[in-house]
Amino acid sequence: MNEFRIPFKGLGLGTHKYEWEIGKKFFDAIENPDILDCDLKVEMELDRQERMMVLSFIITGEIETECDRCLGQLIMPVNIEQSYIIKFGYERIEESEDVIVIPESDYQFDVSELIFDYVSLFLPIKKVHEEDENGNSLCNGEVLAKLNEIAENEDVDPRWDALKNIKIDNKQ
Repeated sequence: MNEFRIPFKGLGLGTHKYEWEIGKKFFDAIENPDILDCDLKVEMELDRQERMMVLSFIITGEIETECDRCLGQLIMPVNIEQSYIIKFGYERIEESEDVIVIPESDYQFDVSELIFDYVSLFLPIKKVHEEDENGNSLCNGEVLAKLNEIAENEDVDPRWDALKNIKIDNKQ
């Protein structure tokens, strides 16, 4: 993924623009199981200053992932805007999640990890189909019906039934 390495050593002061089209291949290379496919456009503006660089990202497009409820295809629109600051110093120190100090001897910076992090953190913890205007789930109805059928027919261990009859007196 050499195309994401930005050689900044000979870069003049001022603003420099970069663009990438990212697809499934990008996330396969990093081994992300949550993103099945994607069509993303990444625009990065690098503001090179004397003692630091400010990277401004705009990531737009769509991600295909799997619904956590019905395991069906789930297409999510993406619109991400993030900034990252790179300062020059003596050693590599991560000051915060958005600021890093890198040695002055470095001559390039790989932004692929930043792009991966921004997209991965954009995904919600629970990925499910939305509901329609009537409040009905857009999940695969056949799969949901089968899951409900399995849950109803599942035998409960009788030892757990015995615990239902226990009464706890909290008055002491």
